[in-house]
Amino acid sequence: MKPLALAVLATLLTLGVQDASKSAPKMPEVGKPAPSLRLNDQKGNIVMLGGKTKNWSVLAFYPKAMTSGCTAEVCSMRDALKDLETIGTDVYGISLDSVQEQAQFVEKQHLNFPLLSDPDGSVAAKYGVLEPGAQYTKRVTFVIDDQGVLRKIIDQVNVQKHGE
Repeated sequence: MKPLALAVLATLLTLGVQDASKSAPKMPEVGKPAPSLRLNDQKGNIVMLGGKTKNWSVLAFYPKAMTSGCTAEVCSMRDALKDLETIGTDVYGISLDSVQEQAQFVEKQHLNFPLLSDPDGSVAAKYGVLEPGAQYTKRVTFVIDDQGVLRKIIDQVNVQKHGE
């Protein structure tokens, strides 16, 4: 099993959470309800998350579709998706890119999970990954349990190995 899947599984089993929000005070707090979201995916479908869900969720904010670092990151996650799905985890990529740009990114990289479009940055701001006036989000991943509680923040992302 890949390291990202193991990290989610370990959190599922132990709920021994380390609060990474201290280094980023605008981010939501680990152990508290995660901000809800309502965004369009790359197909234009509305995706809503908040509160209780069937599975755990991984929300991976990335700066810009089709750039080299973001391509490496989402492809790493694509390659690890089976491990994450095995432990009941849904994966979503989120950036400020348009629905059309997300669709192109999914098609070009053969991605097997939804990319969500946050063109006005409202969701990114709620998660503390968008500085005022910034054109790109920070590269941060949030792990949310099936009760809608934020369980882990990963703010040191190795794009080549993020899915591991």
